[in-house]
Amino acid sequence: MAKADKKAVKEAKVVSSKPLDEQLKEKQEELLIARQGLGTTLQNPHHIKALKKEIARIYTKINATKGDK
Repeated sequence: MAKADKKAVKEAKVVSSKPLDEQLKEKQEELLIARQGLGTTLQNPHHIKALKKEIARIYTKINATKGDK
């Protein structure tokens, strides 16, 4: 049951009232800022990985809606 709960939470994060294009743009900007960090060290590599996954989910939803048309 724990795996199903985690999956539902991940899906709930992407759901928003904003259009997918705006969500994508915001996440990409957030990823860019996270990658810049301070100096040569990354601030939080786990956060960067989570952002990449969220961007991939948004791309998947965008491609799924294009396929329906």
